[in-house]
Amino acid sequence: MIKIRPHHLLDIIRDFGNEVKREKHPWGASLASVTQSILSNIDQKVEFVIGADSICKTCSKLNGQICEAQINNELLMRDYNDHLDQELFSALKIVPGDTLPVIELLRRINNKIEILDLFNSPSNNPLVRKHGTETALKKLGIKEAT
Repeated sequence: MIKIRPHHLLDIIRDFGNEVKREKHPWGASLASVTQSILSNIDQKVEFVIGADSICKTCSKLNGQICEAQINNELLMRDYNDHLDQELFSALKIVPGDTLPVIELLRRINNKIEILDLFNSPSNNPLVRKHGTETALKKLGIKEAT
């Protein structure tokens, strides 16, 4: 079973909607294979976690179970992501260890699209994230095309 952080699932959905292909991650993370697996069967159950997930397991920035990547000189990626995931867990009414079909979480995201406002890292572009997420939800049959 895939273990995934909520923000990673949202990143996968954003990229899918924006037709961004992530073939090879610069740090060796398993993003391409996890993305392919999730998008090939959105009815499958995944386990939601905080901390290292199935994407992180091959990342060169992972030391033990600790992410050592930095967003910038003042912000550790793990600090930003842990805080973001805590907020996403609360907003999506899930807790670490919950297992749900991907499609169920996508429905929750569709019904609470304002959760995208929780992403506020320096590299986040809110318009790109919203467009990609909504486009992906339409492509996956979660949101009706308008």
